[in-house]
Amino acid sequence: MRTIAKSIGAAAARHTTTIVVRGIARSTLALVAAGALAAAATRAGAQSLESRVSSVGDGAVQFRFASRPGVCGDGRGSIGAGEHTMMRSYSSGSDHGYDREWCVPGPVRVVLGVRGGDVNRARVYVGGNDSSSDIRDLGTVGASEAADYLLALARRARSGVGDDAILAAVLADSVTPWPALFSIARSESVPHGTRESATFWLSRAAAAEVNHRPLFADHDEDESERDEVRGAAVFALSQQPRDEGVPALIRVAHSNTSPNVRSKALFWLGQSGDPRALDLFAQILGVK
Repeated sequence: MRTIAKSIGAAAARHTTTIVVRGIARSTLALVAAGALAAAATRAGAQSLESRVSSVGDGAVQFRFASRPGVCGDGRGSIGAGEHTMMRSYSSGSDHGYDREWCVPGPVRVVLGVRGGDVNRARVYVGGNDSSSDIRDLGTVGASEAADYLLALARRARSGVGDDAILAAVLADSVTPWPALFSIARSESVPHGTRESATFWLSRAAAAEVNHRPLFADHDEDESERDEVRGAAVFALSQQPRDEGVPALIRVAHSNTSPNVRSKALFWLGQSGDPRALDLFAQILGVK
C-alpha cells in the first residue's frame, strides 16, 4: 500500500521592523496566535480516535490512513490486494471481477455509522471520498492508531462490524496486527463471525511468511499441473474428520516444497476451526 503523509511547517518572520498597534507589537501578536494554534493542535492530537468517533453521537464519520503496499481500490467498495479481489457486500455497481484497471492505489477509508456513541455499521474502501454534508470527516490519522482502534472495535462490536474492522486493520501500512488477531480468534466472548475473520487473515499471514512473500503480493509463479493435482488432494484432506485431516494438512504446510500447495493447506487449516491450526499459525508468525 502506498503511504500518504502531510507535514505542516511554521513560516519565519520576514521583516526586521516592528509595527506597534495599541502598544502591542504585531510580532508579539503573531507569536501569541501561533501559540494558541499549537495548543489547539496538541489538544486535538491528544484526543483519541475512539473519543472522536463516539463524540459524533448519532450519525456517520469517516477517516483515512495509509495502506500496505499492493493495496488498491475503486473508492466504492471493491478492494484489490495482491492476487485477491474483495467485493464488499455494500459495493453496488462495483463488480469489476478480476479486471484490475479499476484498481487505483490510495489510502484506506473507513466509514462508521454511530448511534448513541456506539458503532453499529462499518464500511471499508480504498480511495474515494464521501462528501455528504451529514458525514463528519476526521481526515487522515496514523495507520497504527487506526489499526489499534479498529482491532479494539472488532473485539466488542457485532460480527458484521467486526469483520470490516479487521479487514481495515489488516490493510493498514506498517502494522503487525497478528497478536491482536490471535487474541480475537481465541476469545469466546467475541462473535463467531469475527473470530472466523481473524483466523482467515492469520492463515493468509502464515502463508505469506512460509513462502517469504509480502502479505499482499501477486504470485510470482503459475500453478503447475502437478500443483493442481496436489491442491485437489489438499482439499480432499480438508474434508476428512478433524483428527485425520488436520494433522495431515499441518504436515503439508510444514514440508511441501510448493508455495501454492503450502498456501492451500494453510487456507484450509484456517477454515477448519481447529485450535491446532491457530497453534501452527502462531508458531509460523512467532506469536506466543
